[in-house]
Amino acid sequence: MSLSKTMLFIILGILFWFTGAMLVSIIGEKALTDGNAYLPIVFFALIPITLVFLVISKHIAQLQYSEMLKPTVVMTITATFFDAIAFTWFRGIYHESFEIAMHGAALILWGAGMGLLMAYVLELRNGFFFTKKCNQ
Repeated sequence: MSLSKTMLFIILGILFWFTGAMLVSIIGEKALTDGNAYLPIVFFALIPITLVFLVISKHIAQLQYSEMLKPTVVMTITATFFDAIAFTWFRGIYHESFEIAMHGAALILWGAGMGLLMAYVLELRNGFFFTKKCNQ
């Protein structure tokens, strides 16, 4: 991956993390508390949102879906670093409540994990495990 593409994915990782942080600050009190019925719904709803981020990244970088694993790793590394830094030293970005901030940081990590899973599956579709040879 070229340096310019790497920088693009670092910037996208920061933007996607920031989008997640703003989502946490907006929905925090309504959904990100212990025992809240909306908590699992928010985690589930993040799956298609993560897919949208993956599609946006693919189109911006002009790549195939099967080429998205390495870029997703770069974006995830970046977002995870920003999530850890924000949660540790700037928790107020998420919310003043530790409980809401903790659930929010976990939500961002969930999105990062989902993005990695999606990119991995997309790469496998064109890899060894899904070739005709393997299925015969």
